[in-house]
Amino acid sequence: MAVSSFSDEEIPPQHQVFINYRGDELRKSFLGFLVKAMRDAKINVFTDQIEVKGRDIQNLFSRIEESRVAVAILSERYTQSSWCLDELVKMKERNDQDKLVVIPIFYRLDANNCKRLEGPFGDNFRKLEREYRSEPERIKKWKEALIYIPQKIGLTSAGHRDEPELVDSIVKEVKKVLIDMSRKDRDNSHNSTNTEGQFTKHQIENNIISSFEPLMAELDRLQPRLRQVFVNFCNDELGDNFIRHLVWALRDSGINVFTDSYKVKGSGQKKEVFTSIEKSNIALAIFSKRYSESNRCLNELVMMEELVKEGKLVVIPVFYNVKTNEVRRLEGEFGKHFTNTKERFAMEPMMVESWEKSLKSSTVTGRIGLSSEAHINEFALVGAIVREVTRLLPNSPRRRRRRRKLGIGEVFLRALTATFIFALFIYPMPMPDVNFFKIGKLLLGFPFLVVVLYKILC
Repeated sequence: MAVSSFSDEEIPPQHQVFINYRGDELRKSFLGFLVKAMRDAKINVFTDQIEVKGRDIQNLFSRIEESRVAVAILSERYTQSSWCLDELVKMKERNDQDKLVVIPIFYRLDANNCKRLEGPFGDNFRKLEREYRSEPERIKKWKEALIYIPQKIGLTSAGHRDEPELVDSIVKEVKKVLIDMSRKDRDNSHNSTNTEGQFTKHQIENNIISSFEPLMAELDRLQPRLRQVFVNFCNDELGDNFIRHLVWALRDSGINVFTDSYKVKGSGQKKEVFTSIEKSNIALAIFSKRYSESNRCLNELVMMEELVKEGKLVVIPVFYNVKTNEVRRLEGEFGKHFTNTKERFAMEPMMVESWEKSLKSSTVTGRIGLSSEAHINEFALVGAIVREVTRLLPNSPRRRRRRRKLGIGEVFLRALTATFIFALFIYPMPMPDVNFFKIGKLLLGFPFLVVVLYKILC
């Protein structure tokens, strides 16, 4: 996968990132979002997502040798895998040779338990150690790698509010390392000194663009308010991973999302939530088995149905680990929870009737929606939801026609050409007096031109 530029730095294609992880534990959720985030950031990433036992591990060793950075995701079950540990040993060897930078990630794992081989992490290693007791040299290398790698400065899930925030931190750290590598490579290959008054093309670009960074940052803060999506769900059942990944993916697509999952539920919040629904263009009704035991979810659903009838809202039903017919017919576990809720609110028959009517309404549950049964994992379901929301939001940034992004060098040259032509019209001068560096200096008087071109073309 070809890699394009990060900011004003060119990252060569060979700057590959290898992800080392315990497959069956992370592949269906966290890893999928991490890989997507890296590829969205134009990072050339490799991960053996289809871990086949018995496959020649030399293929993976070759991938590690081709990489400049390795991300080791250490989790409690990591030490159950001899495959992971063999990769870790190889990564240590490359790191010792200064050919690889390793970034450890402690995923739901105490870093001290990793370094000291304590807790479930250590217990799993000792089981593996007994299984491979006939290979003492291999076990010794595993231990050395497990002691060495965690000593590196890494990231922990405990130090972040949620997984999307951890993903963002990993991507930022990897980009920082790659940019530093690219800068060092460039300095080594262009180690020629310049006399006073002489500039290389790259130096001119960097000097001018760096002077525009404050203005570009200001333009970034002036983005227009995007259309809003409201997420309706049972927080007790879905609040940990799925919803957070969904919200992160929607916001990453430039969509303004509202969810009250982090608010204290109570009557004081009801008006604020209803106002947010009214301000939304789309609502996601995520039905799960315990959805019908939440009067908050049901009240929001009634509000959403009213807005649909008024033509003010589009509702996308998502059936998460629950069958579509169970929701529409109030059957199965979903129906049992609703029966219990009806009994709890038996003194408010009109409210209960409105809930039942909304659950059976063709305007909400009768609409063709999305189902977790139709997708291989949560990552695929999140992707389908984002695509459907984007399709229904005509002004969503992802619907705009994509164009080829220009590098900062191309933008600079276009701005320089435009300024040169502008200067010829405004400041007529004899051709012999026209000097490239005078025109280059003139560009400093027109920073807005460069910034506008950069924002439009990049």
